[in-house]
Amino acid sequence: SHFSNNSQKVPVIVAGNKIDLIRPTSHTTDTEEQSLIRSRQLLVSLLQRFRFVRQCIKCSAKNVLRVADIFIKAQQAVLFPFAPLYDLSCGKLTQQCQKAFTRIFRMFDQDHDGLLSNEELDQFQYQTFRVPLVERDLAGWKKAVARNNTIDEEVVRDGKFTVAGFLAIFDVFITQNRLDVPWKVLRKFGYQNDLTLKIAPEKRPSLRLSTGSRQFLTNLFLQFDSDRDGILDDTDLKQIFSILTEPSLPPWHPMRASILLDSESTFSFPASFSSSLPSCPDSPRESSGGGGTDENLSVSASGITILSEGSIPTVGGDIMPPAHSVVTLPNMTFLEWMGHWHMLSAISPGVTREELFRLGYVSEKRKRKGGLGRNANTLKSTPQSQLPSEEIKVVVLSKAACGKTAFLHLLCGKNVHDTYPTRRPETCTTHRVMKQPKNSLDKKPEEADIVVHYILTEVPEGINHDKLKEVIASPHGNNKTRKLVVFLFDDQTSLQYAIDLEQELLHDEIPRVFLSNRGNDIQEATKHCQQLDLEPPLIVNVLEADQTKNRDTILTHLAKCVVDENVKAKPHALKKKREAARRRKMMWLGGLFSMSVAVAVGVGVLWSGKHNNTEGGESKSRFRWLTQMLFGSKVESTAGERAITS
Repeated sequence: SHFSNNSQKVPVIVAGNKIDLIRPTSHTTDTEEQSLIRSRQLLVSLLQRFRFVRQCIKCSAKNVLRVADIFIKAQQAVLFPFAPLYDLSCGKLTQQCQKAFTRIFRMFDQDHDGLLSNEELDQFQYQTFRVPLVERDLAGWKKAVARNNTIDEEVVRDGKFTVAGFLAIFDVFITQNRLDVPWKVLRKFGYQNDLTLKIAPEKRPSLRLSTGSRQFLTNLFLQFDSDRDGILDDTDLKQIFSILTEPSLPPWHPMRASILLDSESTFSFPASFSSSLPSCPDSPRESSGGGGTDENLSVSASGITILSEGSIPTVGGDIMPPAHSVVTLPNMTFLEWMGHWHMLSAISPGVTREELFRLGYVSEKRKRKGGLGRNANTLKSTPQSQLPSEEIKVVVLSKAACGKTAFLHLLCGKNVHDTYPTRRPETCTTHRVMKQPKNSLDKKPEEADIVVHYILTEVPEGINHDKLKEVIASPHGNNKTRKLVVFLFDDQTSLQYAIDLEQELLHDEIPRVFLSNRGNDIQEATKHCQQLDLEPPLIVNVLEADQTKNRDTILTHLAKCVVDENVKAKPHALKKKREAARRRKMMWLGGLFSMSVAVAVGVGVLWSGKHNNTEGGESKSRFRWLTQMLFGSKVESTAGERAITS
């Protein structure tokens, strides 16, 4: 009773002592073989009835028979726990164990074909056990896995192991009571006894996705695009995130984001999610963040959160089914896929790094250290994946009821009439392919296409200004992210509120732009922009009939304010640029003059040395010619006066 009610599932070894006293009696009719069969049946029934019992061993303390085996098995039961790996009720690996080994499979699937070749399996063998794999062992394992296959899935295809075949290898080890092998593999790749993945912290995670992580996400998209149409559907997305712990959903989905982010951050549906998706049940973390007064409003450490799921209907009942069986994920193109990862990286770089690691991404530093992925190949890229990209973090500030939510809905392609009061920062993402603005130093005549990912954050009135100033002004870590502050106004009061925020929060190096909703009070705003030498306010109308043209115009203007140096988005930027150019010119002229003087001095020294033996006063001063050049006839008159005096 004590062990059966133990929630820790402590393993138990049953030792049947005094085996030396068991002797067959004369009146029994059972043979020795039948006695062994009956004894084995009793042991099997004991193991099936009590799941915490690991093994049953008969021994004799008097004759020291199998006593050492008991302590060895007890030690192994603690060092290599059985319960996290195998489900006796189903007779197969647990779901968490399957996810762990599938992640390891993906880490070594370097050509991203969903199969492990002999070379990839040999790399796994050497990386884990430091022993190369022999061809004979490979052939033996393929036969053993195919022979012991108890599932309908294909385990070997074209001479390569599938995911099911890779899992079947460890199933064989477990059924043979060789638990040390799977545990050595799992612990090698960071898994603990409860199969949770241990992730080493990083002091200053990057706000931007690295080149390696972008290539990994690109390969992931191309690998799981089952019908090769350039779109990830619901099945494809669930397959990608199937190796994560429940809820096995994308990190930008609120059901998973509420677990990943801290209490001050709240994820919401991005623009691509429909409002019919169920949200997760209320938790203390979520309930502490919702509601409250304006004094409780704050910005997370990254300054950005994703739209709140408060308006999403919940699923009734106390028991939530698995997330993947309830949620229908919307289709995503490649640019939408990358845009959401850029958004997550801007919100929380640490969470992004952890999620990529859970999906099987290994950084270049870890690859060089462990010898993993040295021969990694990339899949055939798409035209969209070959375009250069820029990420712009746009913070929208205004007084309440100025239309910030409708403005963001317009940019993200949502219904502009479906608005609601916001009480905490909300973020969405969108993108646009546009011509890259020409740099003044760029001599290329043609303009290349560029993908601009917009990370749009709406900040409600009443936010903590000190925290917001820190978020806007200070880049995270050593990575300077492109930023733009948008001030939206629709009357004189909201314009003055925007000007006060600008003076309090921004310094001259932060780009900003003023937008007038419906064109109200445009004269005062234009005058203010002229004083700061900024671009004139852009008039926007979220209710305009041609939403597509309106959206493209706004997005193009926002991008140019950041990436085009000819657009005046910083106060007095052109004046400072001219002054800097003038200072550089003066420094250049000063350096040229100093160099000329030095050359002249050197020539004078050489010339004087050659004529050192000439007659009379010609050799009295080697540098008289330089003195005359600098001081003119004044020196000559002084010399004449000295001659008269003498």
